[in-house]
Amino acid sequence: MKNKILIISPYPKKGTYSHRKSALASFSKNLVNSLKARFKIIILDDQNTWKKNDLFNYFNLLKTVLKHKDIKNILIQFEWTVFGNNIFFILMFPFFLLLLKLIGKNTYVVLHGVNFKFERIFGCNFKSYVLNIGSYIFYTLTCIFSKKVIVTENYFKKKLFQLPFCKNKVVYIPHGVDIKLGKKMKKNKKPIKIRLGYFGYLNPYKGPKELLDLFTSINQNSYSLTFYGGMSLNLKKHKDYLTYIKDLISQAKKNKIKITEFIKENKLNNYFNEVDLIIFPYRAFISSSGILAMTFSFEKPFILSRPLEGYFESPDFSQALKETGLKKEDFIFDFNKESFKKRLEWAKKNLNKLSQFSRIMKEKRIWENVARLYEKILNE
Repeated sequence: MKNKILIISPYPKKGTYSHRKSALASFSKNLVNSLKARFKIIILDDQNTWKKNDLFNYFNLLKTVLKHKDIKNILIQFEWTVFGNNIFFILMFPFFLLLLKLIGKNTYVVLHGVNFKFERIFGCNFKSYVLNIGSYIFYTLTCIFSKKVIVTENYFKKKLFQLPFCKNKVVYIPHGVDIKLGKKMKKNKKPIKIRLGYFGYLNPYKGPKELLDLFTSINQNSYSLTFYGGMSLNLKKHKDYLTYIKDLISQAKKNKIKITEFIKENKLNNYFNEVDLIIFPYRAFISSSGILAMTFSFEKPFILSRPLEGYFESPDFSQALKETGLKKEDFIFDFNKESFKKRLEWAKKNLNKLSQFSRIMKEKRIWENVARLYEKILNE
C-alpha cells in the first residue's frame, strides 16, 4: 500500500508545464511525476485550496489539512513570495508550521531561498539591516518547527548549519533536471557572432542591468545579446521596480538589444536552441536556479557571476569539474569589463567543454534520481 502525502505548492493547470506566477509549479510537477509511483499524493495548490495574496491562505490550508486526518506527512514548497507579496505571509509561515506540528503532522519544507545578507539585493540601508536580523529568526523557527528542511544546493545547507538547533534538520537534495524538456534542433550555419542569452524574469537581484552594462562596455563585433524574459509579476506594483524596468528597456533599445518579454512554453525550445552561451549575472546567490536546470536539460554552455560560485560546493558540481577537467574559475566572471571580456573569450573557445559539463549535470540530476532522495527522507 502506498504511503500518503500532502504537497502544498503552486501547480500548473492540467496540460501545461509552467505557471507564470511561480517557478515552483514546474518544480512540483516534475517531483510529483517522479514520486507518484511510490506515494499517493494529494496536491493543495494555489488554484483550488488557496490563492496568492489571500490573507486567509494559512487558515484555508489548515482547514483542508485537518480533513486529511490519515495523512501524516506534508511537503511544502516555499519561497518568500509564494503565498503572497506582503511581509505578513513570511512572518506567519513559521507559526503555520507550529500549528501543523501541534496537530501531529510531519512537515518537510523545501526552501527555495536562503539569504542572510540582503545588501546585495536592497543596498546598505536600514531595510537590509532589519531583514538580515529577521532572516536568522525566520530560518531558525522554520527548522525548529519542521521535521526536515530541504535545500537544493549544499551551499545553503552549510549556511543553515550555522543556526542553533538546525544541524539535524537540514538536508541537501539537488534541484532536479527534466530530461524531457531539452530537445535539440538542427544547427544552422555557424553564426557570425556568439549568441549570448539571459533567461528568466528581469529581477534586479538577477543582474540584468549589470549584464547590459558589461556587454555594452566590450567590443560587440564577436557577440550578440538577447534577454529572454519579462517583468517580474511579484514586483510590477513597485514604483522603484517600474523605473528600473523602464531604464533597462530604454538602454537595451538604445543599444539594439532585444528583450522578448515573458517566454511562452511553445517558444522555450526554440529560444534555448538559438543561444550559444547562457549567462547568469546574479548579484546574490539565494536559491538554485530553475533556469540553470533548464540549461542542463538543453546541454547548453553557461557562465556565472562571482556571487554564484557557491554552486561548486555541491558534490555533483565538484565531480563534474573533475570529469571535464575544468576549474571553477573557468565559469566565473566578476562585475568588471576585463573579467567579463576574458571569460567570454575563454568560453568562446571552449563551448564544447562547457556543454559537456551541462550534459554531465543533466545525467546526475535527472528527476528520477532526485525523487529517490525525497522518497528516502519521506519514509524515515
